[in-house]
Amino acid sequence: MKKISIILVVAVVSIGMLVTFSLSGCKSAAEEVVTEVEEAVEEAVEEAVEEAVEEAVEEVVEEDMDEIDPKIVELRQGMDAWRTENTLFEGPGGQSPTWDTELFLTKGEVAEIQAGDYKAALARHGSQGEYTEALYGGCIDYLEYLGFEITADTSAEFDDAALISNIETIMATQPDAVIGFPQNTITAAEIFKPAVDAGAKLVFVSNLPDGYVHGEDFVGISTSQPFDQGIYMADAIEEATENKKIGVIFFDVDFYIVNLIDSVVLDEMEKRGIEVVAEQGFADVTTGIQDATAALIQQNPEIDTLYVSFNALYAATACEDADRPDIKIISQGLDVPYMINMLSGGNIYSIITDSTYNIGVNLAIMAGYGVLGKEAPEYVVTPSGIINKDNVEEMWDFAFRIVPLPDEIKDLLE
Repeated sequence: MKKISIILVVAVVSIGMLVTFSLSGCKSAAEEVVTEVEEAVEEAVEEAVEEAVEEAVEEVVEEDMDEIDPKIVELRQGMDAWRTENTLFEGPGGQSPTWDTELFLTKGEVAEIQAGDYKAALARHGSQGEYTEALYGGCIDYLEYLGFEITADTSAEFDDAALISNIETIMATQPDAVIGFPQNTITAAEIFKPAVDAGAKLVFVSNLPDGYVHGEDFVGISTSQPFDQGIYMADAIEEATENKKIGVIFFDVDFYIVNLIDSVVLDEMEKRGIEVVAEQGFADVTTGIQDATAALIQQNPEIDTLYVSFNALYAATACEDADRPDIKIISQGLDVPYMINMLSGGNIYSIITDSTYNIGVNLAIMAGYGVLGKEAPEYVVTPSGIINKDNVEEMWDFAFRIVPLPDEIKDLLE
């Protein structure tokens, strides 16, 4: 703009001189000079305008590239209402939790990753149900948005032998990043070692292999807000129980995040004066839950409410088999069968959910951090919430984002 102003001043002065020439009788010469000046001014103005536009575009592009990727902003809409100050707990390696608002990529970083021709692979823990569909769907969606090629997508179904084989399959594809779910922290340390040795950027769901060092062996951990989940389940139990006598079906395996949630629930029961009449552990995540529930309610018929770590439908089946429609079940993990049971008058009373899809998105963001060589927060959490019959649609979107609410759930809500 300054250059254009100078050109215009020069033009005005030149025209003034030409008027003087014209008045002096040099009309012909003046006309020739006028033409030359007009052409010179026009050319100079065009050049100045082009230069000004280029400078403005460069400034805008530079500014935009430093902004948070708008896709991340969009995917996190509606989450802030569920963010709490309950962060006085530690991750599986003693880490301080960090809200996912501190984990993001800029437009410029996204563009850099998209131009990098990177590869990623998944070592899932399981493959069934809407929960895992949303978790790994969020991860894959954002990985593909970042331009990663998905070279392998495997599932161990909670089996270490399968996980060993899957890691071998994955590493044969030479991925730059590996997304994994280390169920058993002891065995996982050896199982994921080939990925560490190969220099792949490791990102974990919820758990951490023993001895792994942040920034060296792995990029980060993405998970739910487990303390809030425990509090929300305690709230639901307190609302559900009438005689304040409950049973607990807990995951009897060293799995940090579930163990933490279970401990928060038990602590809250003591604080609230609710008696835990009996506890029964399980390791088998299917029939083990059903068998544990059947034994517990048979031996303790006074129980009117059950807390189940997860996979509550197996506990509901045990209650149905025992003809105990009065027992109310509180658990975690949003899924269609859970919702059908709850909405159709089954034993499931309330379900606690995390923001599942966004946990997956955060895994992919961490993979992006890894290939950029950018240090990620070690232990990143996303908000959790509580589902009841009145807020199913809202919380389905909260948890699963792009996974549509199934028609069978919509029918039960009408």
